[in-house]
Amino acid sequence: MDVIASDEAGADAVGFNFFRQSVRFVEKELASELSHEAAMRNLIRVGVFVDAPVESVLECSDAVGLDLVQLHGFETEADAERLLSAGERVVRAIRLPVGRLEPEEIEERVAPWREIGCDLLLDADAGAQGGGAGLRLDWNAIGRWQSRFGSNDSWALAGGLTPQTVSKAIAASHAVGVDVASGVEQPRGVKSTCLIDAFVESSGLTRHK
Repeated sequence: MDVIASDEAGADAVGFNFFRQSVRFVEKELASELSHEAAMRNLIRVGVFVDAPVESVLECSDAVGLDLVQLHGFETEADAERLLSAGERVVRAIRLPVGRLEPEEIEERVAPWREIGCDLLLDADAGAQGGGAGLRLDWNAIGRWQSRFGSNDSWALAGGLTPQTVSKAIAASHAVGVDVASGVEQPRGVKSTCLIDAFVESSGLTRHK
């Protein structure tokens, strides 16, 4: 089971994908069972949503027992504020273009979400796929953004991370957290225990108890 593998590898969190078009989609009933297992292991439970109505997100979060709600589509700031007002902790996935970036470009996209109290996930823009495509960001530019704008926000890095690249990505971007999907799958959509172990070990990040 992916939850057990993540826990034993030393990961902080597990994600449940509620986007039906995703190869990683999980039904709410199964997610509830997995969420219970994750809670027993003190893992943070993250729900991934793409353009779902706010009411549906709230209902799913309550039913499954989510700790974090990750918005990965074209949700508005008003949507996030409604979730925050309802007591949800919200992670906004900032879908950055692949290729060379400037720190100012990143800050322009990040600032509005920071101001309303969202945590941040910097990910590569995968178009209609909504993420999980294994596209890589400009890690050096993210590092310059972090240094220049003094961002102490709760943010994590995603996009094209694998056991072979994660340590380099962290060193370049100064990320304090990372998020992975395709980088620990073999075949696509199926998590590999060996790759999960290797990814967490290579990241060098300390698990929060």
